[in-house]
Amino acid sequence: MKIPSHKWLLPCFCMVALTTQGNSDPAPQKMEISQGGLGTFNLDWQGATGRTYFMQFSLNLVDWHFAPFMNFGEGGHYRGFESNGDKCFFRLCYEDIEGINSLDDAMNADFDGDGISNIFEVTHGYNPYDEESTLDGLDAALDPDEDGLGNTAEQTSGTNPMSKDHPLLQLEVTAD
Repeated sequence: MKIPSHKWLLPCFCMVALTTQGNSDPAPQKMEISQGGLGTFNLDWQGATGRTYFMQFSLNLVDWHFAPFMNFGEGGHYRGFESNGDKCFFRLCYEDIEGINSLDDAMNADFDGDGISNIFEVTHGYNPYDEESTLDGLDAALDPDEDGLGNTAEQTSGTNPMSKDHPLLQLEVTAD
């Protein structure tokens, strides 16, 4: 985990931890982090067959957030990451679940059983392992943009739960 130093870059400290969720076997994995341009990091790791990967990041080792992407399976995985903080910490979380055989399977699965897909959760700031990953209650029932559509309806319609501007709410009324 060597981070090249450049005189023109802000001082930066990166840390990697590999974690598992559920009953996964914590098989050792190596992740390499290299510093890219100003405020960017490159994360590389070799995947294992049948394994679903989530990336978490933190600027203070207290507040951890899921990155808005997932990876799956064996082979080389690469992700670029941008941060405007002077420190950035990363954790690679993974899960081995029988019946999950592809990235599509993993994205559409619901690891916490709240009715919201894993990819929807990480894309919109929720924890795919916790059905109540916000202080406001069950993820599926939340309506963060207060447009009257909960996360389940937003996921089903393919709309953004963080924006009121979507086609389901745009009505055109004409008078004859």
